[in-house]
Amino acid sequence: MGSACSERVEMKTVESKKKASTAWRRVIQKVKSKDGIDFKGVKKNRKALKQYLAYAATHGQHTDSWKESHEDKRLSFLINVHNAMVLNTLLRHKMPDSPDDVKVGMYQWPGAGLTWGTKYKVDSEWTSIGHLALHDTVNRYQEPLLWIALHDGTRDSAPLRWWPPSKLQSILKNETRLFVNSERGMQKTETGWSVNPLFFKHKDDFIVWTQATNLCEWMVEYASGPRKEWLSENVEACPLEQRPANRSVDRRTTKKTEKPTDGQPVAD
Repeated sequence: MGSACSERVEMKTVESKKKASTAWRRVIQKVKSKDGIDFKGVKKNRKALKQYLAYAATHGQHTDSWKESHEDKRLSFLINVHNAMVLNTLLRHKMPDSPDDVKVGMYQWPGAGLTWGTKYKVDSEWTSIGHLALHDTVNRYQEPLLWIALHDGTRDSAPLRWWPPSKLQSILKNETRLFVNSERGMQKTETGWSVNPLFFKHKDDFIVWTQATNLCEWMVEYASGPRKEWLSENVEACPLEQRPANRSVDRRTTKKTEKPTDGQPVAD
């Protein structure tokens, strides 16, 4: 269902099942990899994706009255639902070359159609993908590491994964270390090091909420080897470069060899 302003994606024709999250988690484990997402696998398991989004439409922290102390459970739900919304939207738009190519109603500029023009019902309320990420997740909890978990469908995101409802904070930190110490996160250049555009886009969140002086001071905690050495030596001036954006769909380009697991991912 759509309007001139935005498009509402209805999941009412799919039965909402409590086991939907388990089925979708298993799909994520099969299609994810550090090289990208197996979208053929996602499409093949579209039913599980729709059932998960249908379940999320009528469940969540408010509808099910989750206690405020269950922060990991709340964040896990928001992140996983957000990422499922992104994948489903890309499939609905016939897999564009870039998520930025999705156009909806008045949302015609790059990235707007997917982020702000597409709405799903989550926890009994309609919300856009962008609102769920920015307002309900990152800004509410003031945790910049959440930007590592929220997948925007492009090669500029950290690798997709399923986020469990327990020990989420420690997993977030481990994933951030893996991302910072990967080629996707931080690359050597002729003059120094360049970092993923994600870090510059959300620089204020990484700095202000952690009281770091600059990105170098924030990143040094998660870096290792030559990256950590360079960041430590340049922490005051912080001449980090922003690598060119890669807004193409995060589509897997090589055959996956790693074994699906709920544990820690394999580093680059």
